[in-house]
Amino acid sequence: MKVLVYEYRWCDDDPMKSKFQASAGGRYGEKIIGIGDDISVEVCSDVRCGGSMRDNEWKPCSVGSMGRKKCETCRAREGQFVFTSFDGFNTDNLTQDDLARIDGPHLVYLAMFERDLVKVGVCKKDRKVLRQVEQGSHATLFFAETDNGILARQIETTMRKSGIADKIQANKKKNALTPELTADECESILRENFDHYVVALDHFPNLKKFVLETPEFCMWEDFYGLDYLRQNEKPFHSIKLDVGEMLSGRIVTRKGAFFVVETPEELVSVNAKDLVGRDVEYEFQPSGLKLNQAVQNSLF
Repeated sequence: MKVLVYEYRWCDDDPMKSKFQASAGGRYGEKIIGIGDDISVEVCSDVRCGGSMRDNEWKPCSVGSMGRKKCETCRAREGQFVFTSFDGFNTDNLTQDDLARIDGPHLVYLAMFERDLVKVGVCKKDRKVLRQVEQGSHATLFFAETDNGILARQIETTMRKSGIADKIQANKKKNALTPELTADECESILRENFDHYVVALDHFPNLKKFVLETPEFCMWEDFYGLDYLRQNEKPFHSIKLDVGEMLSGRIVTRKGAFFVVETPEELVSVNAKDLVGRDVEYEFQPSGLKLNQAVQNSLF
């Protein structure tokens, strides 16, 4: 069945599963996937707006905007500014409804994707695990807990201004799917980064008081199925499917926005976010990879 992909995200109620949210004929639905599932993905169109979601209610795009995954009208309806651009200090563009969405306990953390890829971030306390696996964190150090998202964002912004990143680009995550690091090495790297950047809070005692006496270290490998990827000797490619191209096989790994499909000849990694805004055909096809041009063999 051909559908217009609205979003890809990990399932709130089961972090071992993720889902494509999509529409067809004005109706909304979800396709749940997990490691071991068969999947076929054929891209059938260029990008257009996939609609909007607010208070768990999806609406189709009223503009039919082409060339963008999310038009300005649908972006405004969703009102994601408080989650994506709010620095914790300037509340001029926020409504009381926005502020209510970031009320309640929040955590501030350092997330590691590879030895030299570490970022600071925030999440609601009840999304502690889900936020890490949905962004593909390899390991995390939770170092502060605040009463609300405003204070958490202030801590994040203060540390970002001292030099640590608060975002990691998808192409860098793509090349860091299977870091060759032990848990002890990950913890050491994160604690070294914490010690280096936490001094930025020394001039803000109202924020530093939220820093935990003993930051909590966590690894997330068990959610991703990385051992199979490391042990498999098949060629490993990362691709971006274009119109008319297709991938079919068995899902062997999911990490953040990426899922890896095994075919008889190779392992293929796809960024699911690249499918957002495209018409996609999910009807199962024979296992394999069909591209408009041959892919050059490359390992990463």
